[in-house]
Amino acid sequence: MARPSPVSDQVRSLFAAEQKHLWSIDELHEAVVGALGAADYSTVFRAVTGMEKEGSIHRIDLGDGKVHYEISEGHHEHIRCDDCGRVVEVPGCVLEDASTSVRTSTGFVVTSHQLLFTGVCPECAAK
Repeated sequence: MARPSPVSDQVRSLFAAEQKHLWSIDELHEAVVGALGAADYSTVFRAVTGMEKEGSIHRIDLGDGKVHYEISEGHHEHIRCDDCGRVVEVPGCVLEDASTSVRTSTGFVVTSHQLLFTGVCPECAAK
């Protein structure tokens, strides 16, 4: 567990508040600075790294060149709008059967997977 500090406490609070589903380090840093008035970027990074190591959050790759993080609870996939970039959680795991098939065909023990759907959200499609 990360050493208690105002910055790490604020990062934990941001994830716990569930105001936002996914956070990049830049977004977390901006939110922490907004809440505390100042925060070193590296301290925010260390807080996130500590939370990831303890398993309370995990990384998500959205293919945009940034690392995003979310609370580690119930596996699910994501869909990203090609027009506005909005990301929405897809409830449940759509690859559950595929994981079994991969395990059967390769002998690997599947420990994780990520799937990102892309498309156009209803708001952008209506334009």
